[in-house]
Amino acid sequence: MNKKINPDTAEILGAFIGDGWIEKSKCSIYITGDRIEDREYYDQFLAPLFSKVFCEVQPKEFLYWKVYGIGCHKKQIIQKCKDLGFQSGRKSLIAKIPTLFIDSNNPEVKKAVLRGIFDADGSIWFDKSRAKTSVAWKKKFHYIPIVEITSCSENLMEQIRTLILGLGIESKLRLKSKAGRRSNRNRHDSFSVKIQKIDHVKKWFQIIGSSNPRHQTRYAVWEMFGFLPPGTNINQRKMMLKGNLDQKSFYEK
Repeated sequence: MNKKINPDTAEILGAFIGDGWIEKSKCSIYITGDRIEDREYYDQFLAPLFSKVFCEVQPKEFLYWKVYGIGCHKKQIIQKCKDLGFQSGRKSLIAKIPTLFIDSNNPEVKKAVLRGIFDADGSIWFDKSRAKTSVAWKKKFHYIPIVEITSCSENLMEQIRTLILGLGIESKLRLKSKAGRRSNRNRHDSFSVKIQKIDHVKKWFQIIGSSNPRHQTRYAVWEMFGFLPPGTNINQRKMMLKGNLDQKSFYEK
């Protein structure tokens, strides 16, 4: 097995696939996220991991893009990334997991790629029941966990669905929005892989997990209390977990 193909490299690759890019000039690589929700992920996990695997980086706020993350401007490091299959230029429509990682015999490599993609660009959110026959509690509180990853690259979504199925996790691949409806800066079809069965959401966190406190706290609140209201931030969720904030208060309007 190629020594460069290991879980650490795979997790960085996953984060890059999720929310990273190499500039067309090939002089810079960036991986970025939300300035508040993802700050701890970059400070405590991804920046140290990138520093261990490739070169020293310091997480920072990129004011122009209104994001927080890491950047590297060393040509030899960028070339190493490209040699491993990191795609340069615009990749939203053609993003994919490189064959080197797909074909790895190490299941931890595949789990790490999926975890990286999820942590950088996936989500776990909670829905309430829409059934007329449901009890009042289920109609009011957001208790149904859903893991979702979205991309304009149908190929990437197919790869993700195949990999997680190989781990015993069921999901559905759907066309989320059609071209012609403006979505951020793009005008392309977007696709989503969605895990909706509670047992399989649990499997995701047991088998693949998350290195991002944004997702960790969302799942932990649901696991502890059975529901999570929409619109919470990471600090509020930490307060909930410490017993200093009642999540039911979000429904009192």
